[in-house]
Amino acid sequence: MITGAARGIGLAIARALGRAGAQVVLVSRDGAALELAAASLAAEDVRAQTLTADINSEDWLARLDELAPKVDILVNNAAAFATYGRLQSVAHSEIEEVFQTSLYAALRLARHVLPGMTERGFGRIIQIGSVAGSLGAAGQVAYASAKAGLVGLTTSIAVETGRGGVTCNLLELGLVVTERTEAEIPQEIRDHLTRNTPVGRPGRPEEIAAAATFLASPDAAFITGAVIPVSGGLGLGLYPEQLG
Repeated sequence: MITGAARGIGLAIARALGRAGAQVVLVSRDGAALELAAASLAAEDVRAQTLTADINSEDWLARLDELAPKVDILVNNAAAFATYGRLQSVAHSEIEEVFQTSLYAALRLARHVLPGMTERGFGRIIQIGSVAGSLGAAGQVAYASAKAGLVGLTTSIAVETGRGGVTCNLLELGLVVTERTEAEIPQEIRDHLTRNTPVGRPGRPEEIAAAATFLASPDAAFITGAVIPVSGGLGLGLYPEQLG
């Protein structure tokens, strides 16, 4: 099951997991976009079911259990951004939305699927994080704080579940080109992030999907509690905007 799966990174992960043989469940608030996503996957012979839901509530979990009673792989990809601005200028409602979507929903979903994973002796929880959680982000304090909380959630689940065949890991992303990042991150900030990325370019959703697919596989059974940078090296170095 992949949240925020109607487009971008979530859809790319769904496609990669489906190609690897998984039956994927796409979750998003946007039902129309979900149907388009599922149709695109079906054209590639990827089995996909859709579930239109607001993951910030609990009332949809019963529908999830009916659709997918056995979730072996959970990818917590959904996230929210507040309006860019200093903390004191951002509406409290926006801050709450960021934490609900980026952190609390991930905790709630993990809590929901873990009993079944533990009973079956196999489970993979993959969190989609951000270098902002480690480095901070001026103008996005709520987002950076929620992503930092996701690291603690990841490592704590790993400690609790490691002997039950369940792993929990986090992919720490840099700038990745998606419709959403282009729409919600100002161009000057994207340019600044790219200049500070040692490989000299943003990432592609397919590159994130490749890492997630490996973590979901049996080959990754000895990896848990890991925070794995998939960032092009964003944040490395002693001074900003280094030249290669």
